Order: sequence, then C-alpha cells, then structure tokens
Amino acid sequence: MSIAETFRSLRDPVSPDDARRSSRQMPGRLLALVFLFVCLAAFIIWLRVTAPAPETHVNPFISLWLVSFLPYLLACVVILLFPPSQGRWLRYELALIVLGTLVLHAILLPLPPIVSRDSWRYLWDARVTLHGFSPYIYVPRSTVLIPLRNVIYDNSRYRDVPTLYPPGAQGFYVLSYLLAPNNLTFFKGILVVLEGITCVALMLLLRQRGMDPARSLLYAWCPLPIIEFSIQGHQEAIAVMFLALTLVCTNSKWRGSRAMTGFLLAMATLTNLYPLLCLPFVLRWRELRREWSLLLVFSLTIVLAYLPYIILSHGLPLGFFSTYASEQSSNAGMVALWTHSLTQTFHWTGLLALLTRYSIYAFVVGGTLLVSWWLYIHERLSREAAFLLIIGAVFAISTHIYAWYNTIFLMLVPLLAQPLWSRRSGWSKQGIVMLAPWYFSISMIVWYYFFYASARPDWGLYYLIVYDGPVLLLVVMALWLGWQYRATFIRNSGVTINEKAASMNGKFREE
Repeated sequence: MSIAETFRSLRDPVSPDDARRSSRQMPGRLLALVFLFVCLAAFIIWLRVTAPAPETHVNPFISLWLVSFLPYLLACVVILLFPPSQGRWLRYELALIVLGTLVLHAILLPLPPIVSRDSWRYLWDARVTLHGFSPYIYVPRSTVLIPLRNVIYDNSRYRDVPTLYPPGAQGFYVLSYLLAPNNLTFFKGILVVLEGITCVALMLLLRQRGMDPARSLLYAWCPLPIIEFSIQGHQEAIAVMFLALTLVCTNSKWRGSRAMTGFLLAMATLTNLYPLLCLPFVLRWRELRREWSLLLVFSLTIVLAYLPYIILSHGLPLGFFSTYASEQSSNAGMVALWTHSLTQTFHWTGLLALLTRYSIYAFVVGGTLLVSWWLYIHERLSREAAFLLIIGAVFAISTHIYAWYNTIFLMLVPLLAQPLWSRRSGWSKQGIVMLAPWYFSISMIVWYYFFYASARPDWGLYYLIVYDGPVLLLVVMALWLGWQYRATFIRNSGVTINEKAASMNGKFREE
C-alpha cells in the first residue's frame, strides 16, 4: 500500500453497523483523551511558568516534569485498553493527537535550554561551517575563530574539543542558520515540525500494520521528547523522524520506494551513526538482486554528505567522536560499565584493557545483530523489534547514555506495545517485555538529579533505579519463555516418538 493510499484509507467510509457502534462507544474515548490532553497541557504550562534559569536549581523542574507523565500514562492506558475508534471519531482523535503534540511543543518553544547547552553548539558548528572552517578541526576556543565569537559562543560549552555531530545533522544546523542566523528558537521550531512529521509517519505505519493509528499518542504526547526537543533542542528529533519515515517507505510498494528507503536510512545514519546497523533489516533478502537501488542510494548519500567535510577537514571528518565514544563516564551503558569494572578489578591496563573492552563490545553488538537477523529472515522477529534490539545493544556498550537518546525507543513503543492482559488471551508476553524499554526511557530523567546534585552523587542508586528493574524483568521473561519453549519441545518430541513407534508397530504386524 502506498503512502497516499494509506492516508486515503483513513477517510474510507465504514459500514452502517460500525458507524452505529462507533457513535455509541467511541465518543467516550475521545472525551477522555480531550480531558487528559487538557491536564497534560496544564502541566506543560506550569513547567514553562516555573522554569528556572539555565543550569541553576533544576530539581523542582525535574520533579514537575516527572509528575507530568501521569496524564500521559493515563492517555496511553485509554488508547491501549479501549477498542479502536472508527470513521469520523478516528479522524477527530488523530487530529487531536497531531495538533496536540504541536501545541505542547509550541508552549515550551520560547524557553532557552535549561539543563543542556548542546543546541548552542549546533548553531556554532553552522556558523563556523558557513565561514569556511571545519568544525571537525577547529575547536571553538581556537584563536582562528575569535572574530566569529558572539552570543552563540558565550552560551555553548565544550569549547576545547571539536564537534562530534555527523554531516546529516550539520546540514540541518546550516539550514537553520541560513534561514535565521543566531536564532536558537527557530532551530527548535524546525525540530517541532519534524516531530509533527514523525507523528504522522507513525500513524501511517500503524495503519499499514493494521493497528490503531491513535497508538501514535504513546510517542507524540510523551513529556520526554516534548521537553528534550522543545526546550533543550536536541538533534535526536532528526534521527527519530528519518527512522520513522524509513519504516514507512520500507513497507511501501510505490515506484522508487526502495531508493527512498535507502536515502532516508542514510540520513538517519548521517545524524546518529547507529542506524547503519539497521540496514540488514530493511533489505528484502529474498529479492536481494533487486535491492541495488536501495544500496546505491544509501552509499552515495553517505559518501556525498561526508565529501565536503573530508575536503574541509583534510581527511579527518570524525572530530571529537572517537574520543567521546571511548571515554568512560558515570552514565555509561550496562555492558560498558561491567566491562570497565572487569578491567579495574583485574588491573588490566593499556592494550590488554583495550582489547578486552572492544572484544566484549563486538560480541554483544555482533551477536545481537546476527541473532536478530536470523530471526528476522525466518519471520520470527518483526522489523521494528529488530530495530529495538540492535539499538539497545549499541546503547548497552555506549560510554554515554542520556535521556534524550531514548526517544528512539519511544518511537518504537507504539508499534510494539500491547495491553498486559486481556480476557481472551491472558497475559501478553510482548506487552510485559515492552515495559522494560518504556520504563528505561522515562526513568532516565532522574539522571538530572544526580548530575546537578550539590554533593557527590551515589551513581549506584542511579543504576538501581534506571537499569536494574528492566534488566531483571528481561531476565525473568527470558527464563519464562525458555521454560515454555522447553515444555513445548518435549511435548512435540514425545508426540513424534509415539507416532514413529506406532508406525513401526504397524509395519511389524504387516510383516
């Protein structure tokens, strides 16, 4: 189904029985969503009114931010538990979700970044690039760039290191700077537009899957991306949009959709790099010979995007990324933390520690990639679940994990989340498993408490709150599923043995 056909299907008339049923039942769901949107908007307005000055006493702001998840979670319960709407009620709900997310973002847009100044660095990179210098070579504090210093430089941080953001993200920085120089609010406005596109893309993707498109609310109304993109201005909104559009195009059959899929995935890769590992899951392996257009466009897009910076940077277009990816931090992923603890326990240093670290990282990511690919090509794992697993593996070995990184998990939640229990099928294994990335994404907001603590924080408590619960849940579910698989295997093996024995007895009697 093409994107146009999918969009038109939202307006298809329903049968008289469905129309009568929806006229009786669905307004209740819509009214509940309207009420919860008003509650969420009230919290967002409260956040704007009480927002502190940048990098001051932020704990009350963080606490109110966490409380604002209550109406959002209730709205998610309404979407997941109530039957999907039909006809005009569905269109009203979708309009409420799209317009609602734009309104929620717009309320906070004028605020300056409060807990992170990364977005100021985006504009500085654009300013440097447009003046003919490479942000991958020249650090902001460089004497060569003294004539360029202005309010952007004054508000940015990490002035002693070159940039680490790939060319795709740099393109959006430059576009924003060309349209509105030195205007951070304008750049954040671009991110809000991208969020609207992501919301519509999720609706189309859910419709392609035969699912309720209103489930896009699980991402669109989440206070995490609303705060991180509208106030902080983090560039992850770009990668999230491109990955959502990649999934839409991958499932489409219109002419040129394969080439467009390659372009969109390349742009996601050029924004955050790790989407490169999603490439095996967008290829149609049974028709691999016909995938040349996707692979060609994907490769050319990446080469052409890096080429200007390779020339401008004298062959060094990575900047600070290699250092950033290798330094140990207090908010590293679980595997990175365990590996660091292992090398510290045995006092491994130098080359031995380096080989140990990267061997474990390669095993985790490579193993996840191979297992996910095998399950995917045998149709035992969906594309979205494969994306979730491989990105989760990358985050597990990452030396830095921040709350805004997890917005990519939240984009996949509407496609994979299920009610925990239903009368027809009982407990949902997938629904229980999806609690782990959902909780992980939201709970990481508490990192701000520890980072801005006046005394030395207890990072062990941070990992206990954020990581231990999801890890324990996944381990328990893995054991449960393994036990069920074992019981099924033994039962099927017993049936097979009995059938073979009966067959042999029959042959013996005939002889």
